[in-house]
This record gives sequence, C-alpha cells and structure tokens, in this order.
Amino acid sequence: MTTSTLNLKAESGNGKFYDTGDDKICVLQLKGGWHEMGQQYGTLAKKDMEAMWDLTVQPFLDKKWITEKEALQLWGKRVLNAMSTRKQQFFHGVAKGIGWPVDRVVALDQSFPLAMYEGKMHSFSGCTSMSAWGDATTDGNTYVARNMDWTEAFVPMPVYLTVYCPTDGSNKLANSLFPAWHGAATAINDKGLYCDLHDGTSMGGQVLSAERPSLIQQVFDFMSECNSTEALSHRFQGARSDLPSIWMLADSSGDCCSFENTLYDNRKRRSEGDTLVTVNSFMNPDWGIQIRDTVSNSLTRFKNLTARAGEAHGQIDAAKLCDIYDIRLFNEDGTFKENGGVTKPSKQDADLTNFQMVSDLSNLEVWLKVPPRQTDWRHVDLKPLFAD
Repeated sequence: MTTSTLNLKAESGNGKFYDTGDDKICVLQLKGGWHEMGQQYGTLAKKDMEAMWDLTVQPFLDKKWITEKEALQLWGKRVLNAMSTRKQQFFHGVAKGIGWPVDRVVALDQSFPLAMYEGKMHSFSGCTSMSAWGDATTDGNTYVARNMDWTEAFVPMPVYLTVYCPTDGSNKLANSLFPAWHGAATAINDKGLYCDLHDGTSMGGQVLSAERPSLIQQVFDFMSECNSTEALSHRFQGARSDLPSIWMLADSSGDCCSFENTLYDNRKRRSEGDTLVTVNSFMNPDWGIQIRDTVSNSLTRFKNLTARAGEAHGQIDAAKLCDIYDIRLFNEDGTFKENGGVTKPSKQDADLTNFQMVSDLSNLEVWLKVPPRQTDWRHVDLKPLFAD
C-alpha cells in the first residue's frame, strides 16, 4: 500500500514541518538563504536533534572515550572550518535555531565518523542500491531504489526527508537521512540528479583521515551545483575521500554509474546494460583485488538484486521497485530466501534495513518506507515542494 499525505505540523519562518501520517517519516521544507534555512531546521528539529545527541554523542562522553571539548574541536570546529560558505552559513543558522554552539551542531552531524575514528562503532553496513533506465523500465524513465541498512539503535528515530529550497541560485534538493545529519546520503535535486552513499570500509579499510574535509558534506555541495551525472562524476574524480565509501550516481537522462572510493583513489564503475546494482563490495575489476564478501552478505545481495532486475526487465517502474525491495534476504529461520531480495529485519544479519527510498528521477517523485516500524510506502511529490 502507498499513501500520499503531508500533514503540516509546525512552521518557522518559511520553513515547514510535515508528517506523512505519523511521526516515523517526516518532511521538512526549508526555504530562503542558507543561514535562514538552517535556523528553520534548528527550530523545527530541536527535539529530534537533542535525541540524536543523546543517542550518538553523549555515550562517548559518559564513558570518557572523548571529552566534549575534544569532540567539539576535532569534529566541530575543524570540520566547519573546511566547509563551503554555504554549509557554514547553514550550520550557523541551525545553531541559532536550536540555541547551541555551532561546533556542537557540527559535531552531532559528524557523529558517525566520530564513532568510527574512536574505533567504537561497527562498520561494514549493508546498504543496497539499484538504478534502471531505458529499455529496462516501462516508460524509459530513470528509477533508483536504495536500502539504508545500519544499526538497530536508529530504529526509534524518525526519518527526515529534508527539502532545501535556497534562494541564492543553487539547485534545490531533497535528502533522506536521520535528524541532525546533513550529508548527501540519499539525495535528489531539482534537475533530476541523484546520489546515495554506501559504506566502503569493508574493501577500503576502516581508516579515516581527520585531516581532510568531510566528503559527504562536499557531495552536498556538488549536488547543489551539478545538473548531470557527468558533471557530478568530474567532482568525484577531483575529490579526496576522508573515509572509504561507495556512491551510486544517476540522472534523469539514464546516465548511471557508481564510484568506489578509498583514501588514495576514486574509481568509476559503469553498467554493461541498463541496470546497475551497488552493494558494499568493490565490484570494479580495475582495482586488481579479489571481489570480497562482507559480514553484511554483500555478494548475496548483489546476486539477488541483479536476478530480480533481470526478471523484471522492461517492467520496472516505481511500483515494481517497491515490490522488489519488499522481498526479504532471509527466511524466518535465518536461511537465505530462495529467489530472495535485499531487505533485512533485525537479528538476522550484522545490520538491518532502517529505511528505504525509491525515486523516479524523471518525474521528481520519491517513495519512503521504514520496515522496522512497519510503515507502508509513503509517496512524496517533490515538484510542488521545490516550486512552493
């Protein structure tokens, strides 16, 4: 079942906070200059930001693994100083809206790399993406689907689809992620350009460079300025990652690829057909290393989704991708499901599927689902949110 309901719950300036039937999937529409949009976000998301701090940062302080002063210096001030003016203005606005020091806001945004840097968070997360275009789809449109697979700790948190509508000439874009995090993890802009992020540390090593800018924040800037996969690819080729990662890139013209990034190199992988599947293993043979599985069963997920895409060739649209992504990876007894999919409940793998997003890049529509909280697919038409 798919629903298409936006209920206005709160406003701040030109910013609006909607739920989609409950508080599990929320839509934040921000509009104005970047400082103004940040202030809207900090005001509207204050309660959830406080909960995210308690979930992701406070345990490190309580256990004395790092002091708050150290965290705000290394993951707040250092990261903020390397950001674009756009993002600096935004985070200063968030700080004003929530009433926090700006370094605290940025440290919360960086709480995932903070945890990895301290060696206290299990990585090798199991996200899975697929793009389809051309003859693979019913109408020639470009469709992308992704599972965000991570830790059960995030299950109580809502998923935010944050819609940024800047008035400085930058692209408008929507990004799906947990509260207080603003990197381009699952993003689509108003030109029909898309990217999503996958953990690449199982192949590139669980090594993080604290001397480099945050790539996930840089990619947000790329999405704000690029109109095509080709342009976005050039930006990736010129960037140096602070953390091994894998990215799916696609646009409404059907130009789709993935990037596999280590701290020392970025390599582009293209499809030989009209679908592309991305998991947490490096699949580009140019690395000269054996393709390896992960603790999150990357190669089984790759095989399953490639097979499901082949079976649905010529019939793929948003509804078909929702159906494919509803197929589980495991049976109830924990064995691999015959003709299985990629979606995981808790207790059966190294992680679970926190949320899912299907995108029609040609029509600027998305569908969101949170399996562990038993939501249906929630449809959001981005066109009126971008135009309003």
